Amino acid sequence: MKIEGFFSYFHPALEDEPIIFVQVALTKGLGKSIQELMKPSSNDQKKYDTATFYSISNCQEGLSRVTLGNFLIKRVVYEIQEELPHIKNFGTLSPIPGFADWFSYLEESKIKNILGDLTNQNVSFLKSKDMKIGDNRIVENKEAIIKLVAHYIINEKNKKGLPINDVSRFHLGNGAIVEDIVVNANVSETGFKRSYGVMVNYLYELKNIEKNHEDYMNNNKVIVSDKINKYL
Repeated sequence: MKIEGFFSYFHPALEDEPIIFVQVALTKGLGKSIQELMKPSSNDQKKYDTATFYSISNCQEGLSRVTLGNFLIKRVVYEIQEELPHIKNFGTLSPIPGFADWFSYLEESKIKNILGDLTNQNVSFLKSKDMKIGDNRIVENKEAIIKLVAHYIINEKNKKGLPINDVSRFHLGNGAIVEDIVVNANVSETGFKRSYGVMVNYLYELKNIEKNHEDYMNNNKVIVSDKINKYL
């Protein structure tokens, strides 16, 4: 259970129509399941220490390429700190659009190269047409899947030397770090089609946001937690 909030960014020219919005849940530690975050909320806010952002949506089609989300996130962090000083941690439970499609075209030789010493795990079932949501093999091969996702969001780059995944670029460009990769975080049809239900926790460490942002923008440096670094 958690407490949920909804924040929007407006502009006078659009009257009461939001430009972009973000949903936030107050949780104990970063949220690990989108289904849990969307359940009805409780009112005992004092036991929570974290604000988990779990939905950032651009409402105006004409502004789809304008990165207003960074302004909204920073404003929401400020508002939460002002109103709820016991909330010390800020992060996300974010989707990985494109991962399943990327993996579906991945050659076996590259898969083996990425997985390295995880020879006891077999992820070929992910390409099977008869696989269903919640397939037990996802948990059984959790380590291999996390390693593949870590490689995809961190090491697969575009022509500018930045991650090919747009959600990763968004949060890393705002100064977040890759904190965790969560299997079965979104057990819905959409989550399964995107990334076999896997999602990512991006953590906004307030004291390091500006430095992380500068390292990323100037040197294409991606900061990851120790728990993710062991998969790279």
